[in-house]
Amino acid sequence: MKHRTWPHPSRPSHFCSLRFNRPSKTGHRHHDRLSSTPAPSSDPMARDFSHLPYDVLLKIAAPFTLPDLRAASLVCRSWRDGLRPLCEAMVFLRWGKRFKHGRGGVRPNMDKALESFLKGAARGSSLAMVDAGLVYWEAGKREEGVRLYRMAAELGDPAGQCNLGISYLQAETQNLKEAVKWLYKSSSAGYVRAQYQLALCLHQGRGVECDIKEARSRCLGCLFLSYLLHGSAARMISPTNCLVVLQAKWYLRAAEGGYVRAMYNTSLCYTAGEGLVRSHRQARKWMKRAADHGHSKAQFEHGLALFSEGEMMKAVVYLELATRGGEAGAANVKNIILQQLSAISRDRAIFLADNWKALPSPR
Repeated sequence: MKHRTWPHPSRPSHFCSLRFNRPSKTGHRHHDRLSSTPAPSSDPMARDFSHLPYDVLLKIAAPFTLPDLRAASLVCRSWRDGLRPLCEAMVFLRWGKRFKHGRGGVRPNMDKALESFLKGAARGSSLAMVDAGLVYWEAGKREEGVRLYRMAAELGDPAGQCNLGISYLQAETQNLKEAVKWLYKSSSAGYVRAQYQLALCLHQGRGVECDIKEARSRCLGCLFLSYLLHGSAARMISPTNCLVVLQAKWYLRAAEGGYVRAMYNTSLCYTAGEGLVRSHRQARKWMKRAADHGHSKAQFEHGLALFSEGEMMKAVVYLELATRGGEAGAANVKNIILQQLSAISRDRAIFLADNWKALPSPR
């Protein structure tokens, strides 16, 4: 494919503005309307975005999904031609997922899945790079997996950045600086799994020294939060206190994005007042959300809370779900409550547990 280059700096900019009709000098008021015709220019390259270099266009669009590519291809004929390799990559990506999961009437075949993903990756799709890297990683070929994750990460793919960060955490020789660096980039792009992993690193003290810069950059906001939490801004001077706030911040963002384990940890932060203003109501809200999404520990704790409030039947339902999820202690409490219920109430509670379905998670 022939690549275009940027015009010479002496040429006028090829980004143009739309003209507005000027009001009439006779005093009559007219509605301003956008002119559909761009301002005249002696340089044809100044009329639209069609002269964006193909290599730049492919890098920008590398993380695009098929709907995004279709929309971008409608901008102009040049973009349609430039994005054709990525549109072809989407076909290989779709077939790769079919072979990997046995969908669309095909049998699972990891070799064909990997072949399809690699063809998509060769055409510039970071989505295919991530899927190919995951196949290599699961097959034990971690070096190949990390290589593809890095390619996707450098193209700005949040999933690739997250997987690359996690791979540094799981390596035999951990590289916490690189792990936190890529998790932070992915988190800033709104990828909830990375937000949870970053919060977990801060919570466990892994790579803490790498996040001091962000902690200090938020010093003023942390001082205000510290005043709300502790009644004194003096305690906020320590970077450690800043990191506690950051930890809770990323848990909360991941929880708001639908990450179930982050919902449970956010509830704990509200309960203890760590990084968030202590709030029993918020703690209960996030604990229930985690329980309704199938988190077994949250189901156990929410069941205990309902028991303490006298909601016996509801408590039995959540404790039964927690028991089925592997929480042994929930069974003991459930059996005590069952002895206090009538036979009809016991049957009703078990019936509700049998027909319970976890709320779908967006991530």
